[in-house]
Amino acid sequence: MLTGQTISHYRVLEELGRGGMGVVYKAEDTRLHRFVALKFLPEDVARNPQALERFRREARAASSLNHPNICTIYDVGEQDSAQFIAMEFLEGRTLHQIISEKPLPSGELVEFAIEIAGALDAAHKKGIVHRDIKPANIFITDNGRVKILDFGLAKRNLAGGATNLSVMVTATELEGATRLGTVIGTIVYMSPEQVRGEDLDARTDLFSFGVSLYQMATGILPFRGDTSGTISDAILNRAPIPPIRLNPDVSPQLGEIINKALEKDRKLRYQSASEMCADLKRLHRDTSSEKSAARIATRSDQTSTTKPKFTIAAIAALVLLLAAGGWWWFRGHNAATVQSVAVLPFMNATGNPDGEFLSDGLTEDIINRLAQLPELRVLARSTVLRFKNNNNDDPQKIGKDLDVQGVLTGRVTQHGDEIAVETDLVRVSDGSQVWGQRYTRKMSDLAALQNVIVGDLTGKLQTQLTHQEKEMMFLGTTTDSDAYKLYLKGRFYWNQRTREYLQQSIDSYKQAIALDPKYALAYVGLADAYTVASGFGTL
Repeated sequence: MLTGQTISHYRVLEELGRGGMGVVYKAEDTRLHRFVALKFLPEDVARNPQALERFRREARAASSLNHPNICTIYDVGEQDSAQFIAMEFLEGRTLHQIISEKPLPSGELVEFAIEIAGALDAAHKKGIVHRDIKPANIFITDNGRVKILDFGLAKRNLAGGATNLSVMVTATELEGATRLGTVIGTIVYMSPEQVRGEDLDARTDLFSFGVSLYQMATGILPFRGDTSGTISDAILNRAPIPPIRLNPDVSPQLGEIINKALEKDRKLRYQSASEMCADLKRLHRDTSSEKSAARIATRSDQTSTTKPKFTIAAIAALVLLLAAGGWWWFRGHNAATVQSVAVLPFMNATGNPDGEFLSDGLTEDIINRLAQLPELRVLARSTVLRFKNNNNDDPQKIGKDLDVQGVLTGRVTQHGDEIAVETDLVRVSDGSQVWGQRYTRKMSDLAALQNVIVGDLTGKLQTQLTHQEKEMMFLGTTTDSDAYKLYLKGRFYWNQRTREYLQQSIDSYKQAIALDPKYALAYVGLADAYTVASGFGTL
Protein backbone atom coordinates (compact mmCIF):
# COMPACT_ATOMS: atom_id res chain seq x y z
CA MET A 1 0.00 0.00 0.00
CA LEU A 2 1.33 3.39 -1.00
CA THR A 3 -1.29 5.48 0.83
CA GLY A 4 0.37 8.35 2.68
CA GLN A 5 3.63 8.13 0.71
CA THR A 6 4.97 10.76 -1.69
CA ILE A 7 5.92 9.45 -5.12
CA SER A 8 7.91 12.03 -7.10
CA HIS A 9 5.80 15.17 -6.42
CA TYR A 10 2.54 13.26 -5.91
CA ARG A 11 1.15 12.63 -2.41
CA VAL A 12 -0.82 9.36 -2.45
CA LEU A 13 -4.18 9.74 -0.70
CA GLU A 14 -6.17 6.54 -1.23
CA GLU A 15 -6.49 3.46 -3.41
CA LEU A 16 -9.21 3.71 -6.06
CA GLY A 17 -9.01 0.23 -7.57
CA ARG A 18 -6.84 -2.47 -9.07
CA GLY A 19 -6.96 -4.68 -12.14
CA GLY A 20 -4.93 -6.27 -14.92
CA MET A 21 -3.08 -3.04 -15.74
CA GLY A 22 -2.06 -2.30 -12.16
CA VAL A 23 -3.24 -0.34 -9.12
CA VAL A 24 -4.81 3.13 -9.28
CA TYR A 25 -4.54 5.69 -6.47
CA LYS A 26 -5.98 9.14 -5.89
CA ALA A 27 -3.11 11.55 -5.29
CA GLU A 28 -2.40 15.26 -4.93
CA ASP A 29 0.03 16.98 -7.26
CA THR A 30 2.00 19.01 -4.71
CA ARG A 31 3.41 21.32 -7.36
CA LEU A 32 0.19 22.25 -9.15
CA HIS A 33 -2.19 21.56 -6.23
CA ARG A 34 -4.67 19.39 -8.10
CA PHE A 35 -5.94 15.87 -7.70
CA VAL A 36 -4.69 13.23 -10.13
CA ALA A 37 -5.13 9.49 -10.62
CA LEU A 38 -1.84 7.58 -10.34
CA LYS A 39 -1.73 4.21 -12.07
CA PHE A 40 1.20 1.94 -11.17
CA LEU A 41 2.12 -0.69 -13.75
CA PRO A 42 2.34 -4.42 -12.99
CA GLU A 43 5.85 -5.61 -12.17
CA ASP A 44 6.05 -7.89 -15.23
CA VAL A 45 5.59 -4.86 -17.50
CA ALA A 46 7.93 -2.66 -15.45
CA ARG A 47 10.69 -5.31 -15.60
CA ASN A 48 10.48 -5.87 -19.38
CA PRO A 49 12.48 -3.17 -21.23
CA GLN A 50 10.70 -3.72 -24.54
CA ALA A 51 7.24 -3.58 -22.99
CA LEU A 52 8.23 -0.59 -20.86
CA GLU A 53 9.51 1.40 -23.83
CA ARG A 54 6.35 0.54 -25.79
CA PHE A 55 4.26 1.72 -22.84
CA ARG A 56 6.13 5.02 -22.61
CA ARG A 57 5.89 5.62 -26.35
CA GLU A 58 2.17 4.96 -26.46
CA ALA A 59 1.56 6.99 -23.27
CA ARG A 60 3.28 9.94 -24.93
CA ALA A 61 1.10 9.49 -28.00
CA ALA A 62 -2.06 9.21 -25.88
CA SER A 63 -1.11 12.37 -23.94
CA SER A 64 -1.34 14.31 -27.21
CA LEU A 65 -5.08 13.60 -27.46
CA ASN A 66 -7.07 16.73 -26.63
CA HIS A 67 -10.69 15.62 -26.56
CA PRO A 68 -13.42 16.22 -23.96
CA ASN A 69 -14.33 12.51 -23.99
CA ILE A 70 -10.82 11.11 -23.46
CA CYS A 71 -9.15 10.97 -20.05
CA THR A 72 -6.07 13.23 -20.16
CA ILE A 73 -2.62 11.82 -19.38
CA TYR A 74 -0.43 14.35 -17.56
CA ASP A 75 2.81 12.57 -16.80
CA VAL A 76 4.82 9.33 -16.96
CA GLY A 77 7.29 8.68 -14.16
CA GLU A 78 9.39 6.25 -12.16
CA GLN A 79 10.45 6.03 -8.53
CA ASP A 80 12.29 3.12 -6.91
CA SER A 81 11.65 1.01 -10.03
CA ALA A 82 7.91 1.69 -9.74
CA GLN A 83 6.53 2.85 -13.10
CA PHE A 84 3.47 5.07 -13.01
CA ILE A 85 1.35 7.41 -15.07
CA ALA A 86 -0.49 10.49 -13.76
CA MET A 87 -3.92 11.02 -15.28
CA GLU A 88 -6.92 13.30 -14.97
CA PHE A 89 -8.82 12.53 -11.76
CA LEU A 90 -12.46 11.76 -12.46
CA GLU A 91 -15.46 11.36 -10.18
CA GLY A 92 -18.31 9.11 -11.23
CA ARG A 93 -18.69 5.47 -12.25
CA THR A 94 -17.55 3.21 -15.06
CA LEU A 95 -20.09 2.17 -17.66
CA HIS A 96 -19.59 -1.39 -16.44
CA GLN A 97 -20.84 -0.37 -12.99
CA ILE A 98 -23.80 1.51 -14.46
CA ILE A 99 -25.18 -1.18 -16.77
CA SER A 100 -24.68 -4.02 -14.26
CA GLU A 101 -26.49 -6.59 -16.42
CA LYS A 102 -29.42 -4.33 -17.22
CA PRO A 103 -29.96 -2.33 -20.41
CA LEU A 104 -29.70 1.43 -20.57
CA PRO A 105 -32.66 3.57 -21.69
CA SER A 106 -32.39 4.04 -25.46
CA GLY A 107 -32.03 7.82 -25.34
CA GLU A 108 -29.20 7.72 -22.79
CA LEU A 109 -27.51 4.86 -24.65
CA VAL A 110 -27.41 6.76 -27.95
CA GLU A 111 -26.13 9.94 -26.29
CA PHE A 112 -23.29 8.02 -24.61
CA ALA A 113 -22.56 6.16 -27.84
CA ILE A 114 -22.21 9.38 -29.84
CA GLU A 115 -19.64 10.71 -27.37
CA ILE A 116 -17.71 7.41 -27.39
CA ALA A 117 -17.67 7.29 -31.20
CA GLY A 118 -16.47 10.92 -31.34
CA ALA A 119 -13.59 10.14 -28.98
CA LEU A 120 -12.59 7.06 -30.99
CA ASP A 121 -12.68 9.10 -34.19
CA ALA A 122 -10.36 11.74 -32.68
CA ALA A 123 -7.88 9.07 -31.52
CA HIS A 124 -7.96 7.07 -34.74
CA LYS A 125 -7.26 10.20 -36.79
CA LYS A 126 -4.07 10.56 -34.73
CA GLY A 127 -3.15 6.96 -35.48
CA ILE A 128 -3.89 5.70 -31.96
CA VAL A 129 -5.86 2.46 -31.52
CA HIS A 130 -7.13 1.60 -28.03
CA ARG A 131 -7.27 -2.23 -28.40
CA ASP A 132 -9.26 -2.71 -25.21
CA ILE A 133 -12.58 -0.85 -25.54
CA LYS A 134 -15.04 -2.21 -22.97
CA PRO A 135 -17.46 -0.75 -20.38
CA ALA A 136 -14.82 -0.99 -17.65
CA ASN A 137 -12.66 1.42 -19.67
CA ILE A 138 -15.52 3.88 -20.29
CA PHE A 139 -16.15 6.30 -17.44
CA ILE A 140 -19.27 8.40 -16.87
CA THR A 141 -18.54 11.47 -14.74
CA ASP A 142 -20.96 12.83 -12.17
CA ASN A 143 -22.04 15.54 -14.63
CA GLY A 144 -22.84 12.96 -17.32
CA ARG A 145 -19.75 13.30 -19.53
CA VAL A 146 -18.23 10.20 -21.14
CA LYS A 147 -14.49 9.67 -20.69
CA ILE A 148 -12.57 6.81 -22.33
CA LEU A 149 -9.77 5.53 -20.10
CA ASP A 150 -6.39 3.99 -20.89
CA PHE A 151 -5.89 5.12 -24.47
CA GLY A 152 -2.66 3.61 -25.73
CA LEU A 153 -2.36 1.55 -22.53
CA ALA A 154 -4.48 -1.47 -23.44
CA LYS A 155 -3.54 -4.93 -22.23
CA ARG A 156 -1.33 -6.88 -24.66
CA ASN A 157 1.39 -9.54 -24.58
CA LEU A 158 4.97 -8.56 -23.76
CA ALA A 159 6.11 -9.06 -27.35
CA GLY A 160 3.95 -6.11 -28.28
CA GLY A 161 1.73 -7.93 -30.75
CA ALA A 162 -1.91 -8.91 -30.58
CA THR A 163 -3.04 -10.81 -27.50
CA ASN A 164 -2.72 -14.59 -27.83
CA LEU A 165 -5.62 -16.52 -26.32
CA SER A 166 -3.39 -19.51 -25.66
CA VAL A 167 -1.47 -17.61 -22.98
CA MET A 168 -4.47 -15.91 -21.39
CA VAL A 169 -6.10 -16.96 -18.15
CA THR A 170 -9.13 -19.21 -17.99
CA ALA A 171 -12.59 -17.74 -17.87
CA THR A 172 -13.00 -18.13 -14.11
CA GLU A 173 -9.86 -16.02 -13.58
CA LEU A 174 -11.04 -13.17 -15.79
CA GLU A 175 -11.87 -9.84 -14.23
CA GLY A 176 -15.55 -9.61 -13.39
CA ALA A 177 -16.14 -13.35 -13.89
CA THR A 178 -19.54 -14.50 -12.69
CA ARG A 179 -21.16 -17.83 -11.86
CA LEU A 180 -24.13 -17.12 -14.13
CA GLY A 181 -22.78 -18.71 -17.28
CA THR A 182 -21.43 -15.42 -18.71
CA VAL A 183 -17.99 -13.92 -18.35
CA ILE A 184 -17.26 -10.22 -18.32
CA GLY A 185 -13.61 -9.70 -19.19
CA THR A 186 -11.23 -8.56 -21.89
CA ILE A 187 -11.60 -11.70 -24.03
CA VAL A 188 -15.33 -11.20 -24.59
CA TYR A 189 -14.75 -7.74 -26.09
CA MET A 190 -12.09 -8.90 -28.56
CA SER A 191 -12.48 -8.65 -32.31
CA PRO A 192 -12.04 -11.74 -34.51
CA GLU A 193 -8.70 -10.40 -35.75
CA GLN A 194 -7.50 -10.07 -32.15
CA VAL A 195 -8.50 -13.65 -31.43
CA ARG A 196 -6.59 -14.82 -34.52
CA GLY A 197 -3.50 -12.83 -33.52
CA GLU A 198 -3.54 -10.68 -36.66
CA ASP A 199 -2.34 -7.10 -37.05
CA LEU A 200 -4.87 -4.64 -35.68
CA ASP A 201 -6.24 -1.34 -36.92
CA ALA A 202 -8.95 1.12 -35.91
CA ARG A 203 -11.71 -1.27 -36.94
CA THR A 204 -10.90 -3.58 -34.03
CA ASP A 205 -11.95 -0.78 -31.65
CA LEU A 206 -15.25 -0.50 -33.54
CA PHE A 207 -15.96 -4.21 -33.05
CA SER A 208 -15.23 -3.93 -29.31
CA PHE A 209 -17.43 -0.83 -29.23
CA GLY A 210 -20.17 -2.90 -30.92
CA VAL A 211 -19.87 -5.53 -28.19
CA SER A 212 -20.19 -2.78 -25.57
CA LEU A 213 -23.22 -1.29 -27.36
CA TYR A 214 -24.87 -4.72 -27.44
CA GLN A 215 -24.35 -5.05 -23.70
CA MET A 216 -25.64 -1.50 -23.10
CA ALA A 217 -28.77 -2.30 -25.11
CA THR A 218 -29.54 -5.78 -23.77
CA GLY A 219 -27.75 -6.15 -20.43
CA ILE A 220 -25.85 -9.24 -21.61
CA LEU A 221 -22.83 -9.98 -23.78
CA PRO A 222 -23.17 -11.16 -27.40
CA PHE A 223 -20.42 -13.80 -27.13
CA ARG A 224 -20.42 -15.93 -23.99
CA GLY A 225 -18.96 -19.15 -22.68
CA ASP A 226 -17.38 -20.92 -19.74
CA THR A 227 -13.83 -20.97 -21.13
CA SER A 228 -11.69 -18.79 -23.35
CA GLY A 229 -11.98 -21.46 -26.04
CA THR A 230 -15.79 -21.38 -26.23
CA ILE A 231 -15.78 -17.58 -26.14
CA SER A 232 -13.25 -17.35 -28.96
CA ASP A 233 -15.28 -19.85 -31.01
CA ALA A 234 -18.39 -17.70 -30.55
CA ILE A 235 -16.51 -14.56 -31.60
CA LEU A 236 -15.14 -16.24 -34.72
CA ASN A 237 -18.07 -18.38 -35.84
CA ARG A 238 -21.41 -17.57 -34.18
CA ALA A 239 -23.89 -14.77 -34.79
CA PRO A 240 -25.24 -13.15 -31.63
CA ILE A 241 -28.95 -13.14 -30.79
CA PRO A 242 -30.52 -10.03 -32.40
CA PRO A 243 -30.69 -7.30 -29.70
CA ILE A 244 -34.37 -6.60 -30.39
CA ARG A 245 -35.27 -10.17 -29.31
CA LEU A 246 -33.67 -9.54 -25.91
CA ASN A 247 -34.99 -6.00 -25.47
CA PRO A 248 -38.10 -4.95 -27.45
CA ASP A 249 -37.23 -1.27 -26.77
CA VAL A 250 -34.20 -1.55 -29.08
CA SER A 251 -35.14 0.17 -32.35
CA PRO A 252 -34.45 -1.54 -35.69
CA GLN A 253 -32.02 1.29 -36.56
CA LEU A 254 -29.99 0.75 -33.38
CA GLY A 255 -30.02 -3.00 -34.04
CA GLU A 256 -28.59 -2.37 -37.52
CA ILE A 257 -25.82 -0.15 -36.13
CA ILE A 258 -24.84 -2.82 -33.57
CA ASN A 259 -24.93 -5.61 -36.17
CA LYS A 260 -22.73 -3.65 -38.59
CA ALA A 261 -20.20 -2.97 -35.83
CA LEU A 262 -20.15 -6.72 -35.01
CA GLU A 263 -19.38 -7.87 -38.56
CA LYS A 264 -16.75 -10.60 -38.28
CA ASP A 265 -15.14 -9.56 -41.58
CA ARG A 266 -13.66 -6.13 -40.91
CA LYS A 267 -14.06 -5.18 -44.56
CA LEU A 268 -17.83 -5.35 -44.02
CA ARG A 269 -17.71 -3.61 -40.65
CA TYR A 270 -17.83 0.16 -40.12
CA GLN A 271 -14.66 1.46 -41.72
CA SER A 272 -14.29 4.47 -39.46
CA ALA A 273 -15.60 5.81 -36.16
CA SER A 274 -16.85 8.93 -37.95
CA GLU A 275 -19.07 6.76 -40.18
CA MET A 276 -20.49 5.04 -37.10
CA CYS A 277 -20.91 8.36 -35.29
CA ALA A 278 -22.89 9.75 -38.24
CA ASP A 279 -25.35 6.83 -38.08
CA LEU A 280 -25.76 7.31 -34.33
CA LYS A 281 -26.41 11.03 -34.76
CA ARG A 282 -29.03 10.31 -37.44
CA LEU A 283 -30.68 7.85 -35.08
CA HIS A 284 -30.69 10.43 -32.29
CA ARG A 285 -32.16 13.08 -34.57
CA ASP A 286 -34.90 10.81 -35.90
CA THR A 287 -35.77 9.52 -32.42
CA SER A 288 -35.97 13.07 -31.05
CA SER A 289 -38.22 14.12 -33.96
CA GLU A 290 -40.55 11.17 -33.38
CA LYS A 291 -40.83 11.93 -29.66
CA SER A 292 -41.61 15.58 -30.37
CA ALA A 293 -44.31 14.59 -32.86
CA ALA A 294 -45.78 12.12 -30.35
CA ARG A 295 -45.92 14.79 -27.63
CA ILE A 296 -47.69 17.20 -29.96
CA ALA A 297 -50.20 14.53 -30.98
CA THR A 298 -50.85 13.64 -27.35
CA ARG A 299 -51.51 17.26 -26.44
CA SER A 300 -53.86 17.58 -29.41
CA ASP A 301 -55.78 14.46 -28.38
CA GLN A 302 -56.06 15.69 -24.81
CA THR A 303 -57.34 19.08 -25.97
CA SER A 304 -59.98 17.58 -28.25
CA THR A 305 -61.46 15.24 -25.63
CA THR A 306 -64.51 16.20 -23.61
CA LYS A 307 -63.53 18.21 -20.58
CA PRO A 308 -64.80 16.89 -17.22
CA LYS A 309 -67.22 19.01 -15.24
CA PHE A 310 -66.10 20.38 -11.91
CA THR A 311 -68.02 22.18 -9.22
CA ILE A 312 -66.90 25.69 -8.31
CA ALA A 313 -65.72 24.43 -4.92
CA ALA A 314 -63.64 21.64 -6.49
CA ILE A 315 -62.04 24.03 -8.95
CA ALA A 316 -61.22 26.50 -6.15
CA ALA A 317 -59.66 23.71 -4.08
CA LEU A 318 -57.64 22.50 -7.06
CA VAL A 319 -56.34 26.02 -7.76
CA LEU A 320 -55.25 26.43 -4.15
CA LEU A 321 -53.49 23.05 -4.19
CA LEU A 322 -51.69 23.85 -7.42
CA ALA A 323 -50.65 27.26 -6.15
CA ALA A 324 -49.31 25.84 -2.89
CA GLY A 325 -47.61 22.92 -4.63
CA GLY A 326 -46.16 25.16 -7.29
CA TRP A 327 -44.76 27.55 -4.67
CA TRP A 328 -43.22 24.63 -2.78
CA TRP A 329 -41.70 23.11 -5.94
CA PHE A 330 -40.35 26.40 -7.24
CA ARG A 331 -38.88 27.26 -3.85
CA GLY A 332 -37.03 23.94 -3.65
CA HIS A 333 -36.10 23.90 -7.33
CA ASN A 334 -34.92 27.49 -7.31
CA ALA A 335 -32.68 26.79 -4.34
CA ALA A 336 -31.00 23.91 -6.14
CA THR A 337 -30.26 25.51 -9.50
CA VAL A 338 -28.99 28.78 -10.88
CA GLN A 339 -31.20 30.04 -13.69
CA SER A 340 -29.48 33.39 -14.36
CA VAL A 341 -25.76 34.13 -14.17
CA ALA A 342 -23.26 36.95 -14.64
CA VAL A 343 -19.77 35.88 -15.74
CA LEU A 344 -17.48 38.65 -14.47
CA PRO A 345 -14.28 39.39 -16.42
CA PHE A 346 -11.61 36.93 -15.32
CA MET A 347 -8.65 38.49 -13.56
CA ASN A 348 -5.24 38.37 -15.25
CA ALA A 349 -3.38 37.26 -12.12
CA THR A 350 -0.01 37.11 -13.92
CA GLY A 351 -0.06 40.89 -14.32
CA ASN A 352 1.57 40.69 -17.75
CA PRO A 353 -0.41 42.79 -20.28
CA ASP A 354 0.40 40.17 -22.92
CA GLY A 355 -1.82 37.77 -20.98
CA GLU A 356 -4.93 39.97 -21.14
CA PHE A 357 -6.15 38.20 -24.26
CA LEU A 358 -6.34 34.94 -22.26
CA SER A 359 -8.36 36.25 -19.31
CA ASP A 360 -10.65 38.32 -21.54
CA GLY A 361 -10.99 35.66 -24.21
CA LEU A 362 -11.80 32.80 -21.82
CA THR A 363 -14.45 34.99 -20.17
CA GLU A 364 -16.13 35.91 -23.44
CA ASP A 365 -16.01 32.32 -24.70
CA ILE A 366 -17.72 31.04 -21.52
CA ILE A 367 -20.43 33.72 -21.86
CA ASN A 368 -21.06 32.83 -25.51
CA ARG A 369 -21.27 29.09 -24.80
CA LEU A 370 -23.54 29.42 -21.76
CA ALA A 371 -25.82 31.66 -23.81
CA GLN A 372 -26.67 28.57 -25.90
CA LEU A 373 -28.56 27.03 -22.96
CA PRO A 374 -32.29 27.69 -23.46
CA GLU A 375 -33.21 27.73 -19.75
CA LEU A 376 -30.34 29.94 -18.58
CA ARG A 377 -30.25 33.76 -18.68
CA VAL A 378 -26.66 34.91 -19.22
CA LEU A 379 -25.71 38.59 -19.02
CA ALA A 380 -23.91 39.97 -22.07
CA ARG A 381 -20.20 40.79 -22.03
CA SER A 382 -20.97 44.50 -22.47
CA THR A 383 -23.07 44.42 -19.28
CA VAL A 384 -20.35 42.91 -17.06
CA LEU A 385 -17.33 44.62 -18.65
CA ARG A 386 -17.55 47.55 -16.19
CA PHE A 387 -16.51 45.16 -13.39
CA LYS A 388 -13.15 44.38 -15.02
CA ASN A 389 -10.27 44.87 -12.56
CA ASN A 390 -12.71 45.45 -9.67
CA ASN A 391 -11.22 42.46 -7.87
CA ASN A 392 -12.25 43.55 -4.38
CA ASP A 393 -15.95 43.98 -5.16
CA ASP A 394 -18.37 41.63 -3.41
CA PRO A 395 -19.80 39.11 -5.96
CA GLN A 396 -23.02 38.86 -3.93
CA LYS A 397 -23.55 42.63 -4.09
CA ILE A 398 -22.75 42.68 -7.83
CA GLY A 399 -25.22 39.86 -8.38
CA LYS A 400 -27.98 41.75 -6.58
CA ASP A 401 -27.24 44.88 -8.61
CA LEU A 402 -27.41 42.87 -11.83
CA ASP A 403 -30.49 40.88 -10.71
CA VAL A 404 -28.99 37.42 -11.27
CA GLN A 405 -29.01 34.28 -9.14
CA GLY A 406 -25.35 33.40 -9.64
CA VAL A 407 -22.05 35.19 -10.23
CA LEU A 408 -18.99 33.46 -11.72
CA THR A 409 -15.54 34.91 -11.05
CA GLY A 410 -12.18 33.65 -12.23
CA ARG A 411 -8.41 34.12 -12.15
CA VAL A 412 -6.01 33.19 -14.95
CA THR A 413 -2.31 32.66 -14.23
CA GLN A 414 0.31 31.78 -16.82
CA HIS A 415 3.84 30.62 -16.03
CA GLY A 416 5.87 29.65 -19.08
CA ASP A 417 3.97 26.94 -20.93
CA GLU A 418 1.54 26.28 -18.06
CA ILE A 419 -1.80 27.97 -17.42
CA ALA A 420 -3.91 27.84 -14.26
CA VAL A 421 -7.56 28.86 -14.15
CA GLU A 422 -9.42 29.27 -10.84
CA THR A 423 -13.20 29.59 -10.89
CA ASP A 424 -15.76 30.42 -8.22
CA LEU A 425 -19.56 30.36 -8.65
CA VAL A 426 -21.41 32.24 -5.88
CA ARG A 427 -25.14 32.00 -5.12
CA VAL A 428 -26.38 35.58 -4.80
CA SER A 429 -29.27 34.84 -2.41
CA ASP A 430 -27.03 33.77 0.48
CA GLY A 431 -23.45 34.27 -0.70
CA SER A 432 -22.68 30.54 -0.59
CA GLN A 433 -20.30 28.86 -3.00
CA VAL A 434 -22.12 26.71 -5.55
CA TRP A 435 -18.94 25.50 -7.21
CA GLY A 436 -15.24 26.26 -7.30
CA GLN A 437 -12.35 24.59 -9.05
CA ARG A 438 -8.72 25.10 -9.99
CA TYR A 439 -7.50 23.77 -13.32
CA THR A 440 -3.87 23.55 -14.37
CA ARG A 441 -2.81 22.51 -17.86
CA LYS A 442 -0.10 23.00 -20.43
CA MET A 443 -0.81 25.77 -22.91
CA SER A 444 -0.90 23.02 -25.52
CA ASP A 445 -4.06 21.75 -23.73
CA LEU A 446 -5.81 25.14 -23.73
CA ALA A 447 -8.69 24.13 -26.02
CA ALA A 448 -9.40 20.96 -24.04
CA LEU A 449 -9.16 22.91 -20.77
CA GLN A 450 -11.85 25.38 -21.85
CA ASN A 451 -14.13 22.47 -22.85
CA VAL A 452 -13.65 20.90 -19.40
CA ILE A 453 -14.39 24.17 -17.60
CA VAL A 454 -17.55 24.79 -19.63
CA GLY A 455 -18.69 21.18 -19.15
CA ASP A 456 -18.13 21.27 -15.39
CA LEU A 457 -19.79 24.68 -15.02
CA THR A 458 -22.80 23.62 -17.06
CA GLY A 459 -23.28 20.59 -14.80
CA LYS A 460 -23.52 22.91 -11.78
CA LEU A 461 -25.84 25.43 -13.41
CA GLN A 462 -28.28 22.93 -14.95
CA THR A 463 -28.21 19.30 -13.92
CA GLN A 464 -30.21 17.94 -16.87
CA LEU A 465 -29.03 18.67 -20.42
CA THR A 466 -30.09 16.89 -23.57
CA HIS A 467 -27.41 15.68 -25.93
CA GLN A 468 -28.42 18.38 -28.40
CA GLU A 469 -27.93 21.07 -25.73
CA LYS A 470 -24.52 19.62 -24.88
CA GLU A 471 -23.65 19.60 -28.58
CA MET A 472 -24.71 23.25 -28.94
CA MET A 473 -22.18 24.19 -26.27
CA PHE A 474 -19.30 23.02 -28.46
CA LEU A 475 -20.55 23.90 -31.95
CA GLY A 476 -17.92 25.53 -34.14
CA THR A 477 -15.08 24.97 -31.64
CA THR A 478 -11.67 23.42 -32.26
CA THR A 479 -9.44 20.85 -30.59
CA ASP A 480 -6.30 22.64 -31.83
CA SER A 481 -5.00 24.69 -28.88
CA ASP A 482 -2.80 26.91 -31.05
CA ALA A 483 -5.79 27.76 -33.26
CA TYR A 484 -7.90 28.42 -30.16
CA LYS A 485 -5.25 30.75 -28.71
CA LEU A 486 -5.16 32.70 -31.97
CA TYR A 487 -8.96 32.90 -31.89
CA LEU A 488 -8.83 34.40 -28.38
CA LYS A 489 -6.26 36.91 -29.56
CA GLY A 490 -8.50 37.78 -32.50
CA ARG A 491 -11.43 38.48 -30.16
CA PHE A 492 -9.23 40.52 -27.82
CA TYR A 493 -7.84 42.69 -30.64
CA TRP A 494 -11.32 43.06 -32.18
CA ASN A 495 -12.70 44.41 -28.90
CA GLN A 496 -10.03 47.19 -28.78
CA ARG A 497 -11.61 48.92 -31.82
CA THR A 498 -8.55 50.63 -33.27
CA ARG A 499 -7.20 50.43 -36.79
CA GLU A 500 -3.98 48.73 -35.71
CA TYR A 501 -5.68 46.20 -33.44
CA LEU A 502 -8.31 45.35 -36.06
CA GLN A 503 -5.56 44.43 -38.52
CA GLN A 504 -3.99 42.22 -35.84
CA SER A 505 -7.44 40.68 -35.26
CA ILE A 506 -7.77 39.82 -38.97
CA ASP A 507 -4.26 38.34 -39.02
CA SER A 508 -4.96 36.23 -35.91
CA TYR A 509 -8.17 34.79 -37.35
CA LYS A 510 -6.46 33.97 -40.65
CA GLN A 511 -3.70 32.12 -38.79
CA ALA A 512 -6.29 30.19 -36.74
CA ILE A 513 -8.09 29.15 -39.94
CA ALA A 514 -4.80 28.06 -41.50
CA LEU A 515 -4.21 25.73 -38.53
CA ASP A 516 -7.79 24.40 -38.52
CA PRO A 517 -9.66 25.04 -41.79
CA LYS A 518 -12.89 23.70 -40.20
CA TYR A 519 -12.80 26.10 -37.23
CA ALA A 520 -16.22 27.72 -37.77
CA LEU A 521 -15.94 30.32 -35.00
CA ALA A 522 -12.69 31.62 -36.50
CA TYR A 523 -14.56 32.36 -39.75
CA VAL A 524 -17.27 34.13 -37.74
CA GLY A 525 -14.60 36.20 -36.00
CA LEU A 526 -12.97 37.07 -39.32
CA ALA A 527 -16.34 38.26 -40.63
CA ASP A 528 -16.78 40.42 -37.49
CA ALA A 529 -13.31 41.88 -37.97
CA TYR A 530 -13.90 42.69 -41.64
CA THR A 531 -17.23 44.33 -40.80
CA VAL A 532 -15.79 46.64 -38.13
CA ALA A 533 -12.49 47.25 -39.96
CA SER A 534 -14.33 48.69 -42.96
CA GLY A 535 -15.38 51.64 -40.80
CA PHE A 536 -11.84 52.31 -39.55
CA GLY A 537 -10.15 52.51 -42.94
CA THR A 538 -8.25 49.28 -42.28
CA LEU A 539 -9.47 47.77 -45.57
